Amino acid sequence: MSTLIAIIFGMGLMLGAILAGGSLSVFISPPSMMIVMGGTIAALFISFQLPRVMKVTGVLIQIFKRDEQNPSNVIAEIVKLSFKSRQQSLLALEDDMNKQKHRFIKLGLGMAIDGSPGQLIREVMETELDFIQVRHRRGEHIFRTAARYSPAFGLIGTLIGLVQMLQAFGESTGASAASLGVGMSVALITTFYGSMMANLFFNPIAEKLKARTEDEVLTTQIIIEGIVMLQAGANPRVIERKLNSYLPPEARQNHYERMMKRQKGA
Repeated sequence: MSTLIAIIFGMGLMLGAILAGGSLSVFISPPSMMIVMGGTIAALFISFQLPRVMKVTGVLIQIFKRDEQNPSNVIAEIVKLSFKSRQQSLLALEDDMNKQKHRFIKLGLGMAIDGSPGQLIREVMETELDFIQVRHRRGEHIFRTAARYSPAFGLIGTLIGLVQMLQAFGESTGASAASLGVGMSVALITTFYGSMMANLFFNPIAEKLKARTEDEVLTTQIIIEGIVMLQAGANPRVIERKLNSYLPPEARQNHYERMMKRQKGA
């Protein structure tokens, strides 16, 4: 919800500033919206293939969803699996693999159970990770491109407005400085629209997508390292220490000790 709240908060502050200084109707210009939005959308369709642009809606939905990446939970799951593997065997993890919701844990665990060597598991999962980053950057790239185009079309709209204003001013014998000022304000609204869209929507969305990608990359790297160590039969305590090194000290948890206490209590 923080994304939606931030957008509403930013728009609210901007609206409040406008109302405090004058009338809102001055900042409403359908032709300016048509130039900025229409030009930006057209430029995106020229720059990218149609399927990539059409997927933007799905990307927008994702930024409003809760971030499910929790490295600590992933570490707890891998430690639990390695604990069971040490007590029984890798083959005993087949039921756990089928119940896994995280795609990468399921992939790596399946390869480990099938007897794949650790190096092969790492190579396959790192290749998967590389292409996940490529796919995520495509969405980010579209929004960054839109952030570059929208101010440019805002400037184009301003130039169009200035040309029309000066033309009318030159043809009218009764034109005054006041009418020139009104025309100038209308012409500048297009630049306002372009800058607002770039800095309140497109660039922040691109940054959020980048942050989401970095979180997913971190979680996936933890999974890769954990599965490879699990396949090698490493001690669960050692696995947890190694995986916790990916996290800041305040985010680290001692899952292994808790499992040992539960086992002793049982």
